[in-house]
Amino acid sequence: MSDSSSVGRATTSTASPDGLAGLLADLVSEPQLDRVRAKIARHAGATLEGAGVALLLDGPAGPVCEAPCLVAAPVQRALERWTSGESPEAAVLLTGRAAAAVLGEPGGPERSLCAAPMRYGERRLGTLVALGDSARPLGEPELRTLEAYAGQAAIALTNARMFEAQEALAKRDPLTGLLNHREFHETVAGELSRSRGSGAPVTVVLLDIDRFKAVNDTAGHGAGDRVLRAVASALSDVCRADDQAFRVGGDEFALVLPRTGLSGAGVAASRAALAVEAASPRVEISHGAAEWPDHGPTKDTLLAHANAELHAMKSLRRGWVTGPVSPLSAATCSGRQRERLAVASRLATKLAHAQDPEEVARLCVGELHHSFDYYLAVIQRLDPDGVLRVVAGAGPLAEGVSDFLARTQSITEGVNGRVARSGEAVIVPDTRLDPDYLHRDPREDPGSELSVPIHVHERVWGVLNLEQVAVNGFAVEDLLLADTAAAQAGEALHRCELVQELEHAFLTTLGVLSDALERKDAYTAMHADEVAELAVAVARRLGLVGKELRAVRHAALTHDLGKVAVRSETLLKPADLNESELAEMRQHTVIGARMLERIPFFADIAPVVRSSHERWDGGGYPDRLRAGAIPLAARIIAACDAFHAMTSNRSYRPAMSRGSAILELQACAESQFDPLVVAALLEEIDGGP
Repeated sequence: MSDSSSVGRATTSTASPDGLAGLLADLVSEPQLDRVRAKIARHAGATLEGAGVALLLDGPAGPVCEAPCLVAAPVQRALERWTSGESPEAAVLLTGRAAAAVLGEPGGPERSLCAAPMRYGERRLGTLVALGDSARPLGEPELRTLEAYAGQAAIALTNARMFEAQEALAKRDPLTGLLNHREFHETVAGELSRSRGSGAPVTVVLLDIDRFKAVNDTAGHGAGDRVLRAVASALSDVCRADDQAFRVGGDEFALVLPRTGLSGAGVAASRAALAVEAASPRVEISHGAAEWPDHGPTKDTLLAHANAELHAMKSLRRGWVTGPVSPLSAATCSGRQRERLAVASRLATKLAHAQDPEEVARLCVGELHHSFDYYLAVIQRLDPDGVLRVVAGAGPLAEGVSDFLARTQSITEGVNGRVARSGEAVIVPDTRLDPDYLHRDPREDPGSELSVPIHVHERVWGVLNLEQVAVNGFAVEDLLLADTAAAQAGEALHRCELVQELEHAFLTTLGVLSDALERKDAYTAMHADEVAELAVAVARRLGLVGKELRAVRHAALTHDLGKVAVRSETLLKPADLNESELAEMRQHTVIGARMLERIPFFADIAPVVRSSHERWDGGGYPDRLRAGAIPLAARIIAACDAFHAMTSNRSYRPAMSRGSAILELQACAESQFDPLVVAALLEEIDGGP
């Protein structure tokens, strides 16, 4: 064999654009890094007809051959030395003596070697190497195939590393090293499950640093960080082997104490508080504890009780009220506490499935108003421009003002502005006497007001505001209720943000798949975006919100994804398809659904994608579903898909006029399309109310 490139064998069908797109779809559907590495090696070997494949990933100590590696150990070490010293910056083909020199096999068997760097943007991830022999020599076709596959492998590796990094970062607070908010909730749930089986008690202690904001304001954030680390150290010191300490918010901490009753937890909390106050005399620790099963059967009721105890201690230490508050009798306090815990339990159940801020706010104010008949319950969001904007409201005031949701106020004014600036709750017993109260209209102004901040992670997200017509309408018990509700809303909002981050990551993956489809058929990629926009508008007209609305959007964006597996000559054929081509085309919904089933975030929309070409009368494909058996989202997408297709130029026919397409929709209602969906679609097309 000479030193020049040998004549390579013909690339396999797997190396075609269609095949590579399918491999990419398989790669990016796998979030686990170890499995991605295994798939890269396996797919590359299959793509190049069984060539030896080595995946070398760059690391702190240099390139390392990652398992599984389809070459012998001595060759692995040789490739690691070569890529460490002369890592190729571009795809390279070596044969003969050049390949033997790299592999350390002078006089050995004839070899050929293809190497392609794996890059994502400006970042180099490693090198993908394929080895051939005299029976299976590698040439320029294999080099180009390996280069294309290395680019796809880099995308898959980056996605998997991102997920792995997120999982690692998701467990611990970087400042204190303690377990974080999410781990706290998972740990409490796990300990309760074990306690239900063993009958042993478990106690949760919530702790909060009093006057922490003053430390940051007067001594700087560096001093504040030192206080937080001192708290973390003190909590770690009081923990026994089975106890765990957490930082659950900015200045909020927690202990989970298995097989420990309330008295033992109180001793641990007091020791931690004394240790913190000894280390940082400028601060104090308030704490509250709850024991399972005495203080509630579920995680939410247990935490609600601990939170109420925490704020009861805080209320004894500092003034949260701008005027005198009418005392409540012991019986009333006891009744309010039971009612508060019941509200907290119901609200936790409702918020568990909320997936966007508007839904969280709507559920929160709705539950509070339903339970206590407030004159107003409202949540305002603090936006980056320093303006508080209404997200949701309930009660006579919200229902009686037509532009209520459009109301705004600056963070520099009003009671709610004061709460948003300070991050501290306040009760206004008489709004006429509070200098910050924003008087609107004597006919609608409340007599008293309660406002608490909503914290998400370490920032003030917004404000929960409650109003009563009468003066002195709120007591400390109401403050504890509002603070509990705000804390639950904050947790739900934080979860929404994490879900949105995850959604963005998966939509990035979806974008990669769409790019692969666009290379085959630009119309299909553009078509998906426009169908999605129209489908979401129609879904809103049909009353879909929240999770259901997002499912319509995601399914519309992916309903043609399976076309990556359809041959280009079939997909772009300028004439009618024959029977075999039609059967091939109709498989795209099945293939698309199978691809989505393998991506956890999109698994729930897979049935919608599969059914997006079913007909109302049962004459569609692939399952011949009819009427209500077809998912509503699929019925919406089918009608919007057909309208967009009719009004677009295609390779086999020109676009229909808008009027002709509308007539066709009307003619096919109750046969091809759901008549209610068609009616909503026509309203949207006409721009009706």
